[in-house]
Amino acid sequence: MAKQVSHTQVLLRDWRGGDVDARDELFERLYVELRQVSAALLRAESNSSLSTGDLVNEAAIRLMQIDQIDWADRAHFLALSARAMRRILIDYARKKNSDKRAHKKVTLLTRFEGAPHRLDLDALDKALIRLKAIDEDKSTIVELRYFGGLSLAEIAEVLGTSESTVKRQWRVTRTWLTDALKVDHDARQ
Repeated sequence: MAKQVSHTQVLLRDWRGGDVDARDELFERLYVELRQVSAALLRAESNSSLSTGDLVNEAAIRLMQIDQIDWADRAHFLALSARAMRRILIDYARKKNSDKRAHKKVTLLTRFEGAPHRLDLDALDKALIRLKAIDEDKSTIVELRYFGGLSLAEIAEVLGTSESTVKRQWRVTRTWLTDALKVDHDARQ
């Protein structure tokens, strides 16, 4: 039985083929979801001049500059968009921290069970770099969960694995991440 191709997948394929109209339609169709991801990332940032629209637009610009992405589907697109937004926020936080004036830490407010409610984005980024060296799939799960707001089922779809495997890896990764962030926090004290 042939797998049905969604309109989003057609747009992604056409964009990969160079169709600018398909790209524009794709961003228009997924704009609301992209703004939700952006709003979740910015919700805890009290000292940011970025708006949800700014973050979405900056991520869109970065995605448009990448050549030859083999987009799989909507979830994959949203995951890569969330990753781009993460990089923008981290770059923004680092730029602010490099200024001589004092600024508040950029934090990420989470809503996932068992996860710390507030995370320092710079500490999280450093932990994700370490985790990626150990296990890239687990690092990707954290990015998709925290930054992309994807469900475990959507993450399984993006990674091409079963939901039960993602659930198992998520439990282990959450524990590892909590320990890594605690060590980082203790080291800063």
